[in-house]
Amino acid sequence: MVAASILALLAPVTANANTTPSARPSAAQAENGPTGTPSARSGADQPSDFQTLPEVNQTSPQSTCAETKRNLKDLRKAGQKRAVCFEWQTPNELAKTQGISSASAASVVWCGDKPENQVYVTRDSLCSRHGVVIIMMDVTTGVVLGSAYGTLEQEIDTQNAIPEFFEYMKFDLTKSDLTSSVMTVQVDATCSLDTSCKQNADPWNKPRPITVGGSIDGGFTRSWTGTTGNKDFLISYVLTINIGGTFGSTRWGGHGEQNGGQYKVRCDAEVSGYAGCVVPAFTPTFVVSTQYPQARSFIGTVQASMSTHPGWEGRGQPLHRESIQSEADKNRAVVCDSTFKPYANTPPPVQCDEFPFAKSKESGRQLGVTSGAACQQYMVTSETRDGQVYLSVIWPGLNQGQLPAANAKCARASMPKAQNEGVGGDLGRKTVEWRLLENDPYWVDAGQPVG
Repeated sequence: MVAASILALLAPVTANANTTPSARPSAAQAENGPTGTPSARSGADQPSDFQTLPEVNQTSPQSTCAETKRNLKDLRKAGQKRAVCFEWQTPNELAKTQGISSASAASVVWCGDKPENQVYVTRDSLCSRHGVVIIMMDVTTGVVLGSAYGTLEQEIDTQNAIPEFFEYMKFDLTKSDLTSSVMTVQVDATCSLDTSCKQNADPWNKPRPITVGGSIDGGFTRSWTGTTGNKDFLISYVLTINIGGTFGSTRWGGHGEQNGGQYKVRCDAEVSGYAGCVVPAFTPTFVVSTQYPQARSFIGTVQASMSTHPGWEGRGQPLHRESIQSEADKNRAVVCDSTFKPYANTPPPVQCDEFPFAKSKESGRQLGVTSGAACQQYMVTSETRDGQVYLSVIWPGLNQGQLPAANAKCARASMPKAQNEGVGGDLGRKTVEWRLLENDPYWVDAGQPVG
């Protein structure tokens, strides 16, 4: 009865999320969309899973008027009478100044219903929505002459089988008491300081006029020019506003700036026979398919019983890809060494199934294990009742109510070949889809609840 209770405790439940990236429009499709009619972008391509990046440099001098106020004396010496500076609004400030809720109905990016001033990512997309305050200041007195309020939206979409990525950007001028002055908007974006990033279709690099209640939108198409290895692209931006002949600029995206280092895309030609790009900040989750119930139960039991909870999001640490085949072979040779014996009651053909995976940096061998005999031991056993074959995962000590050793660094199981190879094939395909490179992290969902 105790053993049955342990099995019930460790039995996997339904996976918490399907993290397969949702279908996104290709760069060509997005670029050829109706510029000026951004509502055509809104709607059904919300991702099923996303992550919020930690806030970075939310109060940097480049994104506030503090620097301008400190330099008023120098500006006066230079003969400047007025100055334009910027502040980034908090979500509450943005909602108040716009007179609308934080989930703006006018938003056309997939994160438009999420809190502002954050950067959200999936494996193939990056999204943000920020409130901007544009302030006109008298240089002689330091008195604020007026303010304007805008919303800046961005969405970057990558292609996992094409070395290019597309960015859509939209600026709304929602409110201003500077309406008597002509205002223009310009954005200069840099994806690389060398020739490795080719940037086409730039509708933002010239001043574009805007009035209160109006919006400006457009997109960039970027491509990686390399053919080997991989390359990170840290995109940085400069927003320049001209109000009646007085210019002001603010920066974001680059190191030491507002949201510094967060607008990053990685392209590579290492994972498959074709190049592609992803958002590396997103850690994907490998969901062990319910088509392989015994392999799924084995992995879930290991995650629950091992003190390090390998790959279990919310309890342990992610696994990391081992991309060198010779290292993976060594990992497998140690964990599934000569001490492994197929269990007599496992349906043939039988294989040694190991977790953490041989193609992960967390394999027992890489953690110091010299023989699979030191790992947790599991067996798939079959039982026929009323002509029906039932399979279950067992381990030594189960009938005595004992759990596998919590301090073990690895586990192996006597597993039907179809189960073992089915999970391995799925992982291989996800490795290509997510373009997991050497040491890239990923979670493993075998039915354990998050948290």
